[in-house]
Amino acid sequence: MRVLRELASSLLDLCLPRTCAGCQQVWMLSEQGFWCPECLKALAWIESPRCPCCGIPFLDSPGSADHLCGDCLKNSFAFDAARSAVLYAGVARERIHQLKFGGKLHWVPALEALLAETVPRGDAITRVDMVLPVPLHKQRLRQRGFNQAGLIAREFGRHLSIPVRFGVLTRHRATLPQTRLGRRERLHNVRGAFSVGRPEVVRDRSVLLVDDVFTTGTTLSECASVLKRVGVQVVYALTVARVVPDATVSGFEDGAIFP
Repeated sequence: MRVLRELASSLLDLCLPRTCAGCQQVWMLSEQGFWCPECLKALAWIESPRCPCCGIPFLDSPGSADHLCGDCLKNSFAFDAARSAVLYAGVARERIHQLKFGGKLHWVPALEALLAETVPRGDAITRVDMVLPVPLHKQRLRQRGFNQAGLIAREFGRHLSIPVRFGVLTRHRATLPQTRLGRRERLHNVRGAFSVGRPEVVRDRSVLLVDDVFTTGTTLSECASVLKRVGVQVVYALTVARVVPDATVSGFEDGAIFP
């Protein structure tokens, strides 16, 4: 049986070769996944020391222990804990942009693979009743044609056998793009923008919110706040990338080491 699986895998590589999501070189990915070892290692992974609540890394104090950041000491977020796989830099940023604004849907599995690498099966953040993607407003969804958070969430839920629920959490009010807004403006922009259309589905449950990028956390926090108001017990958040102000990562600026 093992020989047959290996043969099938080899035939798949020959007939449908893939490219590494980083260097985009064709190679045999049946064992390693969507990233070659060099590119996987080169990503700006978010590791300790970091805030155990919101997950922001402390890049300027690499030898310290995990500790709460200033925002979490002030209880700024409504979610119970958040985690991100990599810094929003280099090739990860490029692939997210290509997916989100260029419709390059083939990058979804590679981006989801970063989540799976960060929170493997059995991690506390995966012991939830369901996964909820951060929703787009219907107008934005019509314009873009897809919700990148929904696509990534679906892959992640399938990978870890966690049910993904669509249409439970909705964005009923259109908001301005968050990209160029400051933290205070972001808070005002998303306040009251989300609602739970089916409270009975999530009441007394634990949920995992999935999105592509954690910038200031205002969107994820507002979603968590709305969910907790209808009786959700625990809300975790997970994103592919995390924006860290003033972070400098050698070799990653503007995709310097990637095509």
